[in-house]
Amino acid sequence: MQNIMAIVLPLASTDRLLASSVLVGQKDSFPIFVSTLHQIGQCTEFKIGIPPHSGNIAAIQEYPIDSIQAIDVDMIKADPIHDLAFFKGRTTDIQVPFPKINIDFNGISVGEELLVIGYPYSTLGSFLETVSITNVSAKGRRIFMKTIKIDELIISHQTLQGSSGSAVVKRSDGSLCGVVRGTLAPPNVVSIGDIPLASDTNVTYVTFSSIINETLKTF
Repeated sequence: MQNIMAIVLPLASTDRLLASSVLVGQKDSFPIFVSTLHQIGQCTEFKIGIPPHSGNIAAIQEYPIDSIQAIDVDMIKADPIHDLAFFKGRTTDIQVPFPKINIDFNGISVGEELLVIGYPYSTLGSFLETVSITNVSAKGRRIFMKTIKIDELIISHQTLQGSSGSAVVKRSDGSLCGVVRGTLAPPNVVSIGDIPLASDTNVTYVTFSSIINETLKTF
């Protein structure tokens, strides 16, 4: 656990918790966070919650808690192709290390151990951060509009609604490998003739972190 550098904090709108978010860098000393776009909906004003443990997953967390400190953030980029949203904080008071961002998709192996760090029950109002051990089930390259290729990790992890935006960390070196996009089920049951081959099947997709690194360079 000593290698984990990703700080994950809950993302909220003005009236409710939305998802997990990851501190990934800074711009002019202001912190930059990333989360998933699909959880935002019609929200226009955002905050990043700072629970008492300040995103240190190794700390003892007291729960439930009624309220926490928060900082105001502005959404500075929406990336619907990769289902990402980037936020810039309005304070320079956050002084914590940023994660090493993994950009080597070929360097991640099927079967490799990863850690999922986030707030799986945040949409229910919970500020309890958890970490789960998972494995790379497959490496995917999603084809978008027949021309755009998006690198994704498929992991053996059952997500809950608040898990969207959670950090996915390579256990061996603590590098950030991406954020949880969510669990998707196939639109139809796969079958041969009238014989069903799969039902109630779902997998968890992770947007690979190289796009995060590329986006940070544009700010």
